[in-house]
Parts: sequence; structure tokens; C-alpha cells
Amino acid sequence: MVGMPRGCRPVTGMGWLVAALAATVLGCAPKVAGPPPLTVDQIVARGDQQGLRLENPFALNDAIKAKVEREIGFTGTPLDRIRRIIRYLNDNNYIHFQYSVNLSLTANEAFEARKGDCLAYTNLFLAIARHLKIPMYFVHVSEAGNLYERDGVFFISSHMALGYGGRIQPEEVNPYTVIVDFTEESVDYKLAMFEAVDDGTALCLYYNNVAVDRMIEGDSAYAQRLLQYLIRVRPLVKEMYNNMGVLLMREGDYAGALAFLQSSIQRFPRYEPLYTNAIQAARGSGQPELARTLESKVVSMARDDPFLLFNQGLHYFHQGQFEKAAERFKKATNQQPYNTFLYAWLARAYLRYGRTEEGIRAFEKAQEYAPNHRMLALLRAEFPVLDSVPRPHLPPAQPQ
Repeated sequence: MVGMPRGCRPVTGMGWLVAALAATVLGCAPKVAGPPPLTVDQIVARGDQQGLRLENPFALNDAIKAKVEREIGFTGTPLDRIRRIIRYLNDNNYIHFQYSVNLSLTANEAFEARKGDCLAYTNLFLAIARHLKIPMYFVHVSEAGNLYERDGVFFISSHMALGYGGRIQPEEVNPYTVIVDFTEESVDYKLAMFEAVDDGTALCLYYNNVAVDRMIEGDSAYAQRLLQYLIRVRPLVKEMYNNMGVLLMREGDYAGALAFLQSSIQRFPRYEPLYTNAIQAARGSGQPELARTLESKVVSMARDDPFLLFNQGLHYFHQGQFEKAAERFKKATNQQPYNTFLYAWLARAYLRYGRTEEGIRAFEKAQEYAPNHRMLALLRAEFPVLDSVPRPHLPPAQPQ
């Protein structure tokens, strides 16, 4: 979801990025009055006491530590070591880590599986980096592609990257923050939102993804217990509230979901997915007037908001209103003009509506910005007319 600002180059092949980003872009985690938040070890221990079977997903076992010491090493500056970690995880001769959707793994699991989602990759990278004495930290990335729809409701799958620096380092004068991100999508940095988060919050975002995975697998009881616990230990992490509302709807408790989502909206009044799912809960609980009221609120919020425009577009698409869907996706691309994910959905809406030329142009844009994006193959399979668009010729990844 993140591409390179002008003047930066990928360290390795498509989708693996190390880029300089002005340190002012990253905000610090908000300070909250009261006792300090629980640490990672405390969250894990208390979760275990409640039978949740948690572990520290950023920890490496001794065998992996020894292996990365031999094959990556401690020599050079932190930036040298960061670049070697990227090559180690990406190159064919080493881990060759592969993206796998909805596969949130711990660092140890990701190392053994050699695949996973962005959080699995981030957990592994951070664990290796810290063992090699690189003081990296988690960065939470917000963008329209973080949402995905299933049966009319919108899950939040947390997208995480890693940061290093942002001040004068002992080895070099470097006023920039280095961002390391793993994704199949390419979007201008200025169009994504970054927030540095502490390890405990990153742990909760990881287990928020795990809860979604378990929910999709059918284990809603465990997912609900896990989300309830996470909300208690990190009450300011809004993604978990959204997914709790989704879980209640999947269980058929639309009234309970609506009440929960409305209270969550009071806590996070600008968090768009809560409104989108609250509309679905209002409809499911037989309150069409409330749904229309929430929709009007969304319309007023969404004029320049790519998140809400994207959500509205998906709603219209699944209602079969492809013209309205395309109009919303088009507006969203105006706000995030390098977002492959949005152009892919715009192409799909145009093609379903019969506006073939415009659909092909949108598909070409999506392919231009991220030739490897997984949605492109799905679109080609769905719409044979896209065979007229030449496939990209990608050079093999080469270490820099």
C-alpha cells in the first residue's frame, strides 16, 4: 500500500520497500492519563490466565537467532543491517517470503512458513532487527485497502510497517525516518496515514487480525473472547471495536451489534467503518429510518474521504448498482490517485456496468501502479475482455 517518494529506489524486487519519509509525518502514540498501559509480557500473561493462549509474536527462538546471526550478522550501521534483512527475507536464495492473505503469524511461525500477511512479515522483520541491535518500532498504516468486505460488512485487517530513526543517529546525521513495508500495492506515501505505535498496541493489532482469522474459520466464540480482552487492555485501538460489531452481526445479533457500534461511534466519531457497519446492523435489526440517518451522516463525512467513498462504492456494487459504485470509486481515486486497489475496483464496476473502455483504462492504471497486485489476476479471470491489455514484463528482482 505504500510506494516510494520521489528520489527513492526499492532495495530489492517489487513490493519490498525501504524509503525515506520526513519524520514529521509520524505521530507519537497518544498519551493517556492514568496508570501506564500494560506491556507485551503483561498482556500475554493475563491473556493466558483467561485461557486465550497468547504469546509474544515478536520473539524469536534460539535456533532462528543463531541462524540470522550467521547469515545476516551484526556488522555495519543499522541501515546496512536493515538492507541485509530485506535481502534475506526477499531473495530466492534465502527466505523468499511470500504474501498470503489472512495469515497472521508470529515471527517464529512466519520464519518457518516463509509466508504470511503483512503483520506476519512485520513481526518477523522486527524480531530479527531487534536481535541484531536495530532499534526499530511499529508503524500503523491506514488506507482504504485495509478494509475488506464479506456479506455486506467490513472487516478491518490491520496493516503494519516498521520505522527506524527520525533523529540524529550515532552513525550518521539522518533527519529522516526509514519506513520498511511489505505489500503488493504501490501508493504514494503522502496518501497513506502513518502512526508510530508501542509494542503493546502492535500486539493487540496482531491479535485483532488473529480474531478475524478465527471468526472467518467459524470459531466466533474464541474470536469474541479475544476481542473483548483486547478492548479492555487497549481501549483506544478502534479497529477492534469495528470487528466486534462485525462478529455480533455474523452471529445474527443485529440489535446487539447496532448498540455496540453506536456506542463505539460516540468514542470514535470520525472512524468511518463503524458507520458503514452500523448501517448494516440498523437494516438487519429492522430500523430503516436509523439506517437512512446514518447514511446521511456518512454522506456529509465522505465528500473528500477515500475510506468512506470506498465503503459506499462496495455497498452499491453488491447491490448491483454499478454506476453508483463506479462514481464512488472514481471519487476515491481522485483522493488517492496511485491506489491500485481503488483502480481495480473502479475497473470492476465499469466492466460490470458495460462501460468497457473506461474499465480497461482503469485496469491499465491499476496494472501500471502495481503489476503484481493479486486483484489483477482475479479481474482478468472475471473479464476476458482484459486479455486485450498486454501483461507487464517484470524483470527478476535483483539485490541492490
